[in-house]
Amino acid sequence: MSVNMADLEKALELLVYGWGGVFLVIGIIYLASKLLVKAFPKKNN
Repeated sequence: MSVNMADLEKALELLVYGWGGVFLVIGIIYLASKLLVKAFPKKNN
């Protein structure tokens, strides 16, 4: 079985970009939710 190292490096690069994008979107959603909680605090009646 022969593994082409150039293809493996490209695959790992794409893997890093993919997971990086996932965590970036999760971070943006988290920050947006924190901002919305500060902008619209819960009303105590």
